[in-house]
Amino acid sequence: MAEQLRKAILLGQLPAGTRLVQSELSEALNVSVTPIREALRELSTQGLVDLDAFRGAIVHMPSLEELEELYEMRSLLIPLSVNRAIARLTESELKPFEALLIKMEAETDQTRWVELNRQFHNLLDDLGQTSQIRHVLQRLSDLSAIYVNLSFSIVPLQKEDSEQEHRVILQAYLNRDAEAATRLTLLHLNATLEAARDALTRSPISAK
Repeated sequence: MAEQLRKAILLGQLPAGTRLVQSELSEALNVSVTPIREALRELSTQGLVDLDAFRGAIVHMPSLEELEELYEMRSLLIPLSVNRAIARLTESELKPFEALLIKMEAETDQTRWVELNRQFHNLLDDLGQTSQIRHVLQRLSDLSAIYVNLSFSIVPLQKEDSEQEHRVILQAYLNRDAEAATRLTLLHLNATLEAARDALTRSPISAK
């Protein structure tokens, strides 16, 4: 249940600020209130749902301060994660990436493309990492997804540019060039940060 709601949040199907009424979710998902309540508590520990004593459960509201902090932490972890990945990766581990990129390039539905994009970056984050680093990267990626979805709702998706950047990053991994992979990943991340920052300042739900 938690995974089902988590995916809906990450895909933007439950946008930031959405009030999550347990009785309504119970009816929509055809389950009792108990697993809904437990799922919302679990999602609150992941930072995806805010529990308010008066308003109940709400999909986490974005803020410019949090956006900057999330991307600063990701930028600090990228050199470590890339170097660990390239030092340990095998050719077989990179094979799924090509198939995923082909699917992304053929995808015309934005929601499905966003999910494939998330899969691509999660696969990169998983390469050669310890469980602790993987957990931290996953949490930062999930929280960032709220901002990515917000940016796509306001600023048009630059699909071809993003896909080209993905291919160049993947080539750096194939070349086992940690310096290039780090630099290209940071550039890609900063482009997403700029789009999210712009969208957040223009959004009606922008935090004070």
